[in-house]
Order: sequence, then structure tokens, then C-alpha cells
Amino acid sequence: MRTILIVEDEYFIADDCATLARQAGYHVVGPFASIDEARPHASVASGALIDINVNGTSSYKLIDTLIAMGTPVTLYTGYDASTLPEKYAHLPVVTKPRGCAEALGMLCKQMSFAG
Repeated sequence: MRTILIVEDEYFIADDCATLARQAGYHVVGPFASIDEARPHASVASGALIDINVNGTSSYKLIDTLIAMGTPVTLYTGYDASTLPEKYAHLPVVTKPRGCAEALGMLCKQMSFAG
């Protein structure tokens, strides 16, 4: 079973994303409301759905780790894609308040291309 790492600090959004991922047949690690809590689980993830700002902490280092491991990442954030650093321009971005289903769908597409 493929595993999705969810890093999101807003409880109801995190719970919604986790529920949708489980209903789609994925194993979910998290959701984590802390980058430090999520980091040790990065190695088991087949894909990751990540907020940019998690309880005031930037998730860019975690995103870099996942990218270096070849793990598909979709950003689900309140930030507009145009404000992200250029090096993340290739990542799919779903801007809140658009639904988690859209973000999960984008991540699933990435995961299917990643094999």
C-alpha cells in the first residue's frame, strides 16, 4: 500500500485530507502539525501533501529532503504560487481555501507518474 505523508497544522483541514487519502486507498502518515514530527517519516512516504507554513515554521527543508529522495510533493497552502521560491516552481500548488480533494488528486497524478 502506498503511503502519503500529510503535514498540515489546521486540524480540520488535516483531518479532511487524511480521510480523503484513506478513502482513496492510501496509508496515511500523520497528519503532522510540526515539521520536526514529520521529518522522521519522510523516508516511508510514497508522496507528500505539505503546507508551506506549519505552526510558524517553514517546510522548505522538509520539501527539499523529499525532493532529493524522489518523493512526489504537492503543496497545499494559503500562499499564492507566485510567492514561492523559484526552485519550487515545478511543484503542483493548490491554494487554500480550494479543497483538499483537488490537492490529493494532483498528488495522486504525480505518484502515478513516479511509478
